[in-house]
Amino acid sequence: MKLWNKTLLASAICLLIAGCDDASKVDANLDKAKDNAAQIKDAASDKASAVEKEADKHIDAIKQEASTQAQQLADKAKAIKAEADNKAASLSEEAKNKADAIKADAKQKSDQIVQQASQIKDNAIAGANTLASDAAGQAKEIKDSIQPKESDVQPQAGNSQQQ
Repeated sequence: MKLWNKTLLASAICLLIAGCDDASKVDANLDKAKDNAAQIKDAASDKASAVEKEADKHIDAIKQEASTQAQQLADKAKAIKAEADNKAASLSEEAKNKADAIKADAKQKSDQIVQQASQIKDNAIAGANTLASDAAGQAKEIKDSIQPKESDVQPQAGNSQQQ
């Protein structure tokens, strides 16, 4: 085991000595790598900023388009509502006018029926009065026609008593 330790120790010393020569090269490469990493980081940051700005532009454009479409839909909805309100008002007015016309027609027909009934009543009364007058006239005629016969009968009765 001691042999292994000595070998490892000797290898480490050799690497250290040999590595010292390359240390300046490693430092230069390390500096280059750091510079390249910084450049890549800056480029990535710039690219990310550009992508973010582009995304923001697209987001703003989409928001604007959505806002425009929403406004258009709201305007369409208002127009449809106004049209529906106008149509409803028109239908309501039309229904009211029809109801008023039907009411006026019904009143006219009712007045006409009342007038006809009044005429029928007046005609019936006049007819009844005419019939009553005619009946009274006929009764008088019958009475008058009977009275002369009675007067004829009484004198004959007196004549028969005299004989």
